Amino acid sequence: MSNPVTPFRNNLFASRGMDIQSALDYAEMMINTLSSTDQVAVRTAFGVVINTIESAVTQSQGPSPEKLAIIALIDERIDAHKLIREDAIGDVVDAHIDNLDDKIADWMSNNFDVEEYNVGDAIESWADRNLEEKINEAINNLTFTVNVE
Repeated sequence: MSNPVTPFRNNLFASRGMDIQSALDYAEMMINTLSSTDQVAVRTAFGVVINTIESAVTQSQGPSPEKLAIIALIDERIDAHKLIREDAIGDVVDAHIDNLDDKIADWMSNNFDVEEYNVGDAIESWADRNLEEKINEAINNLTFTVNVE
């Protein structure tokens, strides 16, 4: 991961290496050369810069604690709603499966009554629609072999 502060580095100025306290002491010494009013303004601006740099470096090293807390809250909400959806789907499926045999029997009796079904009429109707075609197919598929002795 890259350093988010690097684009703001200016080689015109010195560095205290990794000794941040030494850099702050030097900045404080320079600030003390200013008038009291200017010192307050510069310390405020400098504090904002330091806090911003600290946040940027922390976040560049991984998610911030705030971000992790928000992710955890989102995950909790998703899990809670997922359980609610799963329960609701389960209830709907259970309601449809409950007494499935009775539901199939009711549908069959309402839509396909065997007692009123006339097999003879059904065969006659099929024959009227299909018999000639089936006979022609059968005749066309016949092959004869004649042997003469």
